[in-house]
Amino acid sequence: MSYLKNKLWFYSVITLVVFVFDQVTKKIAVSNIGLNNSSSFIEGFIRFNVVQNTGGAFSIFSSHPLFFKFIGVINVVIFVFLITSSRFLTSDLSKIGCVFVLGGTIGNLVDRFTYGAVIDFLDLELFNFAVFNVADVFIDIGVVLVIVGLYLSDKEKKSA
Repeated sequence: MSYLKNKLWFYSVITLVVFVFDQVTKKIAVSNIGLNNSSSFIEGFIRFNVVQNTGGAFSIFSSHPLFFKFIGVINVVIFVFLITSSRFLTSDLSKIGCVFVLGGTIGNLVDRFTYGAVIDFLDLELFNFAVFNVADVFIDIGVVLVIVGLYLSDKEKKSA
């Protein structure tokens, strides 16, 4: 039981680190650049473009901010369950992926409840991509880790 408690403690710390890193970077962007302002970081590659996004990725459904609050809360419940349960995800890699998704989701959810929108500030000019934030990066990395972890654990089961 102590081993499980240590893992849950570790997962909680990582979740907190992801959340704090996301919130601190947003605060720095807003205080140093200002909302609805931008500043070049690496000319032609990355720009800090501080905006509020009431929608989801690429600002989809931006006229339905309550929907994303609801989905965010549901995601928190689901990912806490996946992290704490040993029934569905057995690989540590998948669990870490869930922790990254959870930390990022909480970061964006706090924005939604605090500001009514998510603070985005990373703008990849080189790729003409949507403006995003650190939480989004951790969510994306987390999803990849979950998928890779599931693939590797499935491959392990088949070879056993």
